Amino acid sequence: MQSEFSGTERRLDELEERLARLHPLQTEPRAAFDQDAYLRDIVERNLEIAAQSCIDICHRLIALEGAAKPMDYYDAIVRMGQIGILPPEFARQLAPFAGFRNILVHEYVELDWMRFTTTLGS
Repeated sequence: MQSEFSGTERRLDELEERLARLHPLQTEPRAAFDQDAYLRDIVERNLEIAAQSCIDICHRLIALEGAAKPMDYYDAIVRMGQIGILPPEFARQLAPFAGFRNILVHEYVELDWMRFTTTLGS
């Protein structure tokens, strides 16, 4: 029988894996990122999956807590602070990651990395 947290644990493992893949790329100069489409693909895909993993975890934990259903992905992350799973200020800082995920998935043709690195605080 599966634990009620098994899906969450798998997503936490996936999140950890995706962050580990991104970690060595932190030292790459911005010019390399701007000039290398393959490097951007690697970063974008790993960020997309990391963001989706966070969102999935939020939804699962909100359901297990019996908290009010969030209006959207942003609200799901903020809700984690409201119900005490994350520090509220950290949840508010992390919440824009949900919008970034949406752009990676739906507006990839228009992706402006300069805008998002400024918005997300990179």
